[in-house]
Amino acid sequence: MNSSILNLEFDSEEEAEIIYKSIFIEHIDSQIKSRAKMEKYKNKIKIYVEAEELSILKASLYSYLRWISVAQNIYKIVKR
Repeated sequence: MNSSILNLEFDSEEEAEIIYKSIFIEHIDSQIKSRAKMEKYKNKIKIYVEAEELSILKASLYSYLRWISVAQNIYKIVKR
């Protein structure tokens, strides 16, 4: 089994909470060929992903990074 951990730190607890909630639905729906656990603590989000195939693991990680990037960009636009 291949695995990886994303440890992400945000500027505030509010930002982490909003991003966590924003990607949670995608997180639940993405559990087909890979498994992931997502935790939020204060201003940090930790995502543990595992998959049988390395290519699936890589695709899962890229998906999380894209979802987080989009959510973070929207959060920053709204905060202005």
